[in-house]
Amino acid sequence: MKSVLFIHRSVGHNLIHDGNVYNLIADSGKDFAFSDYDHNVDTLTNNKGEQHKLGFVFPGGNTTPADYAEVFSGDVHDSFKPIQNMALSYDVIAIKSCYPNSNIQSDELLEAIKQYYKSIAQFFVERPDKQLVIITSPPLTPLMTKASAAQRARLLANWLMEADFGENVSVFNFFDLLAAPSGKRHSNRLRKDYRRWLPVNSHPNAKASQSIAPLFVEHLVNLS
Repeated sequence: MKSVLFIHRSVGHNLIHDGNVYNLIADSGKDFAFSDYDHNVDTLTNNKGEQHKLGFVFPGGNTTPADYAEVFSGDVHDSFKPIQNMALSYDVIAIKSCYPNSNIQSDELLEAIKQYYKSIAQFFVERPDKQLVIITSPPLTPLMTKASAAQRARLLANWLMEADFGENVSVFNFFDLLAAPSGKRHSNRLRKDYRRWLPVNSHPNAKASQSIAPLFVEHLVNLS
């Protein structure tokens, strides 16, 4: 049975629960065990519904690409080694940074984020018995990000989709599914029909999770 771990924060929580990810996987008929680690509440949940607090402290206290690059490093700090060990006990590791990471303020920051992802991918390329799924960060609402920052987030998502990281690294383009298309009103920001009623809240609504969860599950269960 293939085991999968999804590391996430609040948008991932909503995707899982509003989108009924556990039920979708169970209904797929695949020999597939899905678990998720919710960084917001430091809780690991498995496909039996069992939950465990793990006491993890991520570098930077978050799940940014920079933080993941520290966790998935050959010379990981002892403080973060338990996170790496836990993740590598699974066959497939899916990682997602939350929407603040789509507020990319400069071209220099965009290039730095690319380097973090290259480092993470190389860590897994050197471990061909594992598979990495990079989930692109969700967009923000129009009120919460400038057009230039949102455009950089689109460039990052496109770059991730086009990059040839290795056979055991794939990308799920969550950003593209959530964002208004380039050239449209509020392009590269969270689509109007996927927004909550408060314009400062960049968490996608339940409709977004219900629409995208089947695609996310399809990506996972179709991994070779």
